Amino acid sequence: MTAPATTDAAPSARPDPLTVFLHLRPHLSLVHQVPGRVRLRIGSGALAVLARLGAGAWAVDDLAPLFAPGTVRLNAGARSVVITHDAVRFPPVFWHDCLDGPEETARARLAETFPEHTSDMETVT
Repeated sequence: MTAPATTDAAPSARPDPLTVFLHLRPHLSLVHQVPGRVRLRIGSGALAVLARLGAGAWAVDDLAPLFAPGTVRLNAGARSVVITHDAVRFPPVFWHDCLDGPEETARARLAETFPEHTSDMETVT
């Protein structure tokens, strides 16, 4: 007797957090910053970006491991996200390079900070 065939499909891969971040960059702006904490405004185009990436199930919480032991907290009503983080690992220049700098600068900063994720980053078009 043979085992019945299974039709379990592999779960769809979630986009890499750094790839999502790179695509969201044009829709994120720095609102407030103190050592160890930033508040980012999320622009209205962010939802379209997430839909285009197939990241509908993607959650802001998926960024949390990048900033551990810090936290990532979404305030949907204010369209903002607060990230607490290690102020030494993520100095003010990190945020300015990643949010306001050219894509090449952001990629270089992200690769330096997250070398274990660099190979997963996709090109932003």
